[in-house]
Amino acid sequence: MQEKKSGIVDVKSYCKELEDREWALGDTLSAVIGQSYNNYTPIQMARYISILANGGKAVDVTLIKAITDSNGKQIPKTQIEQTVNEKLGIENSNKLEDLNIKEENLQLILKGMKGVTSEYGGTAYYIFSDLGMDIGGKTGSAETGEKGRVNGWFAGFAPYDDPEIAVVVLIENAGSGGNTAPTAKEIIKEYFGTNANKVTEDVTAIPSTQGVR
Repeated sequence: MQEKKSGIVDVKSYCKELEDREWALGDTLSAVIGQSYNNYTPIQMARYISILANGGKAVDVTLIKAITDSNGKQIPKTQIEQTVNEKLGIENSNKLEDLNIKEENLQLILKGMKGVTSEYGGTAYYIFSDLGMDIGGKTGSAETGEKGRVNGWFAGFAPYDDPEIAVVVLIENAGSGGNTAPTAKEIIKEYFGTNANKVTEDVTAIPSTQGVR
């Protein structure tokens, strides 16, 4: 069984704990490009992408889509949460908070994610150019701390104008986020029912150059 692990979200506190120093402007500049102490789990990234695609509105995480009673009636989510909290002895569950971001900044982020997949030169353009719909996405290469080992990430949502699904793919030692994008593409195609043809493995390599610091 895979060990459950938590990501690092509050990097400022982690900096103080790890190096016993205060957060500086240079740390912020490093963090915003994915460096620093950033360490997120796939489920954290999926929730964050969902919030962005949802206009900054909070999105909860659950492994259960719905629960129905013996009569086939769907049980309200509030009732499920109340029952779970009572069983676990939780008096005050954490209240979900919307993303504190200016609308203009949010739109710039979403526009940039669209460019990744739909504009020539985007890091996943060649993967999604024939998808048949606009989506938002971001490739990433995450350093593992071990020489020569870089994990590949792709995080995105679809469709761009009316999002229904958020997809996050992490492949260990993939080296480039572009190498994970084809997997995300197949997930999106399967979800929207456009994966009618038999899926075959594509071993054609696409040249990709990324700097690793």
